[in-house]
Amino acid sequence: MINTANTLKIILIIYTFFVWQTVAGAVIWEDIFEQEAKDDWQHMGNDTIWKVEDGFLKAEIHAQTQWSTVFELYQFIAYPGPYNDFTITLETIGATQARFGIALAKHFLNPVTKIEEYGYYLFFTNDMQASRNGSIFVGPGKRWNTNELQQMALHFDSGRFQLQADGESRMDFRDANFDQIDIIAFVLAGFVTEEVNIGNAWVDTITIDGLAVSPKRKLTTTWASLKQAQP
Repeated sequence: MINTANTLKIILIIYTFFVWQTVAGAVIWEDIFEQEAKDDWQHMGNDTIWKVEDGFLKAEIHAQTQWSTVFELYQFIAYPGPYNDFTITLETIGATQARFGIALAKHFLNPVTKIEEYGYYLFFTNDMQASRNGSIFVGPGKRWNTNELQQMALHFDSGRFQLQADGESRMDFRDANFDQIDIIAFVLAGFVTEEVNIGNAWVDTITIDGLAVSPKRKLTTTWASLKQAQP
């Protein structure tokens, strides 16, 4: 009986492999921040502290120097890019004395300097700005007076960006240079004066709908599930 069960599992794996070689699907990925997940996220920078606490992802500015601009990323690495045709939904998101939201980045080769760079669109709860290689000066002006939102949704599809906040459309534009996205990340930005430890942010849940899953990753996931199911 055991040999028969193992044979059936092997047949299922082989069948699944050939089916998924021709059809790559998409998944919905969600993080409700119950525990640290170093395999899913990577902190990029030295001026903030990121932690999971009380069901929230929280970030706090701890700048190394005074009178400096802070641009910190908490990059999504659970599924490697590039990404296209996806929707990011954030629940209960906000910040104080800082700008917080989602960064979408595309890798470019500068035709003049021949240097590889990243271009960013930064979608904050209260603003939207563009950046190159993280160079951004966050001024006092705000496009929207909403440091906190119950829900923020961002959809990207082949150069089209659509942003909604608490159910209302805020932006809908295209950039033909962004045929895909190479980096998805949380972004915390601010300008530090003589008080270096100011500015914090939080988010309760992130959902990413439309992540492409390669046949190889699907097969690995299936194999892991089958091994866990064995007696």
